[in-house]
Amino acid sequence: MRRLVVRHRILIVVAVVIVAIGGLWWTKTIAFTRSSPVAFTAEPFAYVPRGDPSDITSTVIAALPFSNDEIVRLVAERIVNTYGGNRSEYESSLTIKDTTAVAGKVVYARGRTPLSTQRIANYGAVALCDLVNEAVFAHTGQARVAFMVFTD
Repeated sequence: MRRLVVRHRILIVVAVVIVAIGGLWWTKTIAFTRSSPVAFTAEPFAYVPRGDPSDITSTVIAALPFSNDEIVRLVAERIVNTYGGNRSEYESSLTIKDTTAVAGKVVYARGRTPLSTQRIANYGAVALCDLVNEAVFAHTGQARVAFMVFTD
């Protein structure tokens, strides 16, 4: 028995490490975070500094007068309606925050794999764009004011 342990020490160590990492992943201790910015501007696919004459954040806030937590709930509902799934899972994975330097918001997602996390962030950004565009159009008649900004 002692020879077996000595011979296969590396194999045993590798197996223990794999089990430990798998256990952390399974219990959601290991998580990834990704973000996807949404710009508020009449200029397509461009950042507009806060306070710039073309900054329409005040128009967006007037058209969509909800807190970021309420917006997360609306975005999660929109994702479920579009892609399916469970609203509570999307709600717990998403966070939406205001930006400080540019006009817009940032959708943050937390997930178990980098690919699924980025996908949820992108779904949230698209849903936020749709909500903002619908609300602003109903409020002002201005057609397209929110754009998802692709980052590296």
